[in-house]
Amino acid sequence: MKKFVNSFLRVYKEVKVLLWPLLGILAALLYWRLMVDRPTVYLQINRLHTAWGDRFFPLATHLGSVSAAVLISLLLVLIRRQMGFVMATAYMFTAVISFTLKFLVGYPRPYRYFFDRLHDLYLVPGVEVLDNLRSFPSGHSICAFTAATVLSYYARNKKFALLYLFLALLVAYSRMYLNQHFLEDVSAGAVVGVFFTMVWLSFFGEEKKTPRLG
Repeated sequence: MKKFVNSFLRVYKEVKVLLWPLLGILAALLYWRLMVDRPTVYLQINRLHTAWGDRFFPLATHLGSVSAAVLISLLLVLIRRQMGFVMATAYMFTAVISFTLKFLVGYPRPYRYFFDRLHDLYLVPGVEVLDNLRSFPSGHSICAFTAATVLSYYARNKKFALLYLFLALLVAYSRMYLNQHFLEDVSAGAVVGVFFTMVWLSFFGEEKKTPRLG
């Protein structure tokens, strides 16, 4: 146990530039959510639509897709095999947690939640909106924050962690913009993605310091 704690603290030092801004954002979102109920928060976010956003976010959301996970892992393998291995296995580890939580929680997606008042929603033209009981947590968000954590861990210049955080936040926001998830879903996805990737790195990231990215 002591060895794991020491390893986890080592990982924390490598990703704290990513972690602390994220915690600040999550704290602000939690405060907002405590002040306003779930439907109101969702509808307030849903109203923030623009023509460029309708074109941009359907593309940005793919950064959290399975295809992106496979591509990123393969690219990292070309840089260093072990680094690619850590990324690929971290993806798989957090994906198992994601699917387990989705099955256990079984919360309806926004389209189903608001089915009796769909006239209140803005639906992005051309985007297929999912309608099932697998809203919590956001798998795309978990995938994006898993990648951001691994990349931050290996980055030589830790300022790159802010870029990885920004990209992961774009993915999380895109899931709400596209009516696929609630704020709680993407927030939980961020927490699961970062925390459990840190756990994974605590076991498998010990000797993965050179070469680094960034």
